[in-house]
Amino acid sequence: MGNMISLNSKISDKDDLSMSNGLTDVFINVLSLSGSKLAKTVDEKRLIVWLSEKDQSSVGSGTVGFDISDMPWNIQTFEENRQFLLQTIKNAKEKISWEMLDYEPDTEFLFPQLDKFYNLIEKLNVMDISQDNLEEWLETSDKDDPIFNGFPLCQKHKALLTVFGCQICNN
Repeated sequence: MGNMISLNSKISDKDDLSMSNGLTDVFINVLSLSGSKLAKTVDEKRLIVWLSEKDQSSVGSGTVGFDISDMPWNIQTFEENRQFLLQTIKNAKEKISWEMLDYEPDTEFLFPQLDKFYNLIEKLNVMDISQDNLEEWLETSDKDDPIFNGFPLCQKHKALLTVFGCQICNN
């Protein structure tokens, strides 16, 4: 069992990601660390929290695949947020904050997936997304969710916390 990440699951793309559960955890961990360090705006922090919620230890193995077009993008700040996510991926490949991990990710497997993810984010345009995704995610989140409480960070990993806690601590 594994996870699929695609631009839009209705359209196959050579850059779609198919990862084992273990590689998915590493993929989300390095993006969470990189993005948590880089995120400044509410929209940027929301994107990283949403990605970090793809926590298999909390929601189940093989259940965290997603369509990039379904992420909680803000249409008004889409291009800035897309650039932020591209920079997050670049920083992850530069091993930003990897010292926070208690393991060394295998770049032979990880980097090609980050490259594919980068390519998919580059292809994404504002016409691919719906403002409803952001609104639905916010509406279904509990008032105690970290996204409504100042975006706290894990003390140990300096990663943005999710409703499940710290993505890295959980793995």
